[in-house]
Amino acid sequence: MSAQELADNSLIDTWALVRNLFSREEYHLQQIARLERSLANAGHRNHQDRTAYNSLHQQYESLYQAYTDLQAEHERLKQELATLQRQCCHKQDHSPNVESAQAGA
Repeated sequence: MSAQELADNSLIDTWALVRNLFSREEYHLQQIARLERSLANAGHRNHQDRTAYNSLHQQYESLYQAYTDLQAEHERLKQELATLQRQCCHKQDHSPNVESAQAGA
């Protein structure tokens, strides 16, 4: 091979390498763009998930407070019922004595 042929071959190889580098750079840029879109979408989904979580947490807190209030009211009514039942039973216990005392008079 002559020196000119070697020089021509090295030029061809150089341009092939340059084209290959540009091709790989374009591929990598496409991959970067795809990853950036995925990251933006993930950020958007993360924001939506956090918003939904915060909303659910507020609803839970509200329902828990309502449950606590109902439980306290239930206990109060239960105690009131027990008091009324004791008063009713106490009156019934004394009623026969009153009736028998009235019958004896």
